[in-house]
Amino acid sequence: MPEPVHVIGSLMVDRVLRVATLPRAGETVTARSATILPGGKGANQAVAAARCGARVRMLGRTGADGRFIVDELLRAGIDASAVTTDDRMSGSAAVMVDDHGMNAIVIAPEANTRLTETAIDAFLDGAAPGGILLVQNECSGLAHAVANATRHGLRVWLNAAPMDDRVRAVDLSLVDCLLVNETEAMALASNDEPHAAFRQLCDAWPQLDLVLTLGAAGWIARVDGVVLRGAALSVQVIDTVGCGDAFVGALSALRSEGMAWPDALARANAAGAIAATISGAIPSIPSREAIEALVRSLGAGSPTT
Repeated sequence: MPEPVHVIGSLMVDRVLRVATLPRAGETVTARSATILPGGKGANQAVAAARCGARVRMLGRTGADGRFIVDELLRAGIDASAVTTDDRMSGSAAVMVDDHGMNAIVIAPEANTRLTETAIDAFLDGAAPGGILLVQNECSGLAHAVANATRHGLRVWLNAAPMDDRVRAVDLSLVDCLLVNETEAMALASNDEPHAAFRQLCDAWPQLDLVLTLGAAGWIARVDGVVLRGAALSVQVIDTVGCGDAFVGALSALRSEGMAWPDALARANAAGAIAATISGAIPSIPSREAIEALVRSLGAGSPTT
């Protein structure tokens, strides 16, 4: 049986605004539409892992108005018994999406910043050794969760998003897999060229499996000591919200069942591509069947070294 994926992460009430162009500094633009959707990197990635077939349990915190996000977790088959909805203010995100599918996002973490170390410890006490702990950087207690997960014998996967000093405070020697986009990689390496930043991170942390997503330029990874590359898939982009989370969640699920890295990365790439064709975060996350169908139709299963 595949090892479970344990997610400690955020829940966000996403307020999505469709605009012709993203506003410049000091500019006011009129949105064509406004929609409230379930989101948060933790919730998105948990759903992505579950829809890809993983057994998933999640720890998180939100307010009463975030209950509909928990309902989405439950519909995906996630054990959300450790998610509380009693905070005074839910986390939220203002998401602007332009006519080209590009987005700009501002988050207000709120409830996610009040996740306690006591709650983290209790959640990890319920995790058997060998599973994956998937964490991001929208919640409090990141460094504590990483350190405690290691003591429980879990494989730690860190999606360093958003990138800030809390990620730098994490002992990366305790992390098994680091997942970053180009902006995060450049910030973490203090290098303004993504491929150079990737090489720098590989040299600094040789024990890590390292995955760098590059948007329209595809992805590059150093896994089991081997560098693999994959191209972005050609799809009709509606919006890019949740694409990275679909990639990360699917990849964690496929690795939890023991799929080889090249095959798992190809399918994670397909998951991200499908997410770009549908509006929203959680609503855009594909099923395992949809991922496999796209891989078959495009012959997308052969990363290069």
